[in-house]
Amino acid sequence: MKIRYLRWLDKHIGLTLCFILFILRAPGRIFALRAKEKLDDKDIKKILIIKFLGFGSITLAYDFFQAIRKNYPGAYLCALTLKQNAQIYEISGLFDKIIYIENKSFGGLLLNTLKMVLLLKKQHFDVAFDLEFTSRFSAIITYLVNARRRIGFAYEGVWRGNFFTDTLKFREGEKLSASYLELATLLDDNIKAAPHALKLDIKEADRDFVDELLRKAGLSGITPLIGMNINASELSFLRRWPQEYFVLLAEELIRKYSAHIIFIGDKNDSAYVANTIAKITFKEKIHNFAGLTSMAQLACLLSGLELFISNDSGPLHLAVYVGTPTVSFFGPETPLIYGPEGERHIVFYKKMECSPCIRVKNYKHFHCVNNDRCLRQIKPSEVISEIQRRAILR
Repeated sequence: MKIRYLRWLDKHIGLTLCFILFILRAPGRIFALRAKEKLDDKDIKKILIIKFLGFGSITLAYDFFQAIRKNYPGAYLCALTLKQNAQIYEISGLFDKIIYIENKSFGGLLLNTLKMVLLLKKQHFDVAFDLEFTSRFSAIITYLVNARRRIGFAYEGVWRGNFFTDTLKFREGEKLSASYLELATLLDDNIKAAPHALKLDIKEADRDFVDELLRKAGLSGITPLIGMNINASELSFLRRWPQEYFVLLAEELIRKYSAHIIFIGDKNDSAYVANTIAKITFKEKIHNFAGLTSMAQLACLLSGLELFISNDSGPLHLAVYVGTPTVSFFGPETPLIYGPEGERHIVFYKKMECSPCIRVKNYKHFHCVNNDRCLRQIKPSEVISEIQRRAILR
């Protein structure tokens, strides 16, 4: 089932279910949840973290995951997500259990969710974190699991049934990674994390796979090696920098640096990537890896690049996390929330009067009437000039 259908179900059916659950509570609890319990560290033995959507958003939660694990090292830590995002949790190496829901069909989604709720309820979690911003689906699950503390975001104008014991107002002008860590402090004021200190759990077999992939492509020991992600997930294709700009940029990087360029993507991106590569002149310098790697293998691949150039999407945040310099393009969404920070990361954003148009409150669904003007204002020549100025490539 496509993500846009899940969002539609959540927005409309989810609101109805929230209302029904709200009314069905005992009369004495309609306007108040069970009193917030003060939990000592020794009382917190089982923690559930819920985040279904957003490869990038889940990656930006790595510092949060690490902070929870660091502060509760002996606790049983469980993650709940959709099947396609399970690997993002796995490579963090921080979870005792990862439970995912199949979402191939509406019937399967409903059945799997019911089974999963019953399973989780029996485990008697002490704490449940809901990392979604507006999702009624995740709020309902958090409530039904019946953890002693239920912690999640509140978003102005979006009613989620008042199912949490603790809420943090979601602020669109704050870095998402910081918002996640602030959410953790609702459980314990002293929770802190060392940013990007986590070493991802990449198996030796995955490293060997990437080494062999590079060897077969004739790229072993080649520099500079640049990655390009011209895709954006189905959450919003509007985030794509123009295809013709990527073509011009790739050709200029090859001319100036004799670079080899690896195009990445999942299987659904293969046709778009192939169509783009067909427009580039220097075929011997271009390599199509779309659909060839798992999440762990992608992380390994990204860690070996001199530079990664990407739209605002999940692979960008994974590249930042593994320490690779990046160039990224924003417009429909704001880098104030999702943009990388630091001298090693170049962020392009032309703040137009209509930007950002993809926002949490509109479920990240928006139809542009300005022909992607915010992204088209970012020219390839400007990108090349900034790469040269920063001396990122040799």
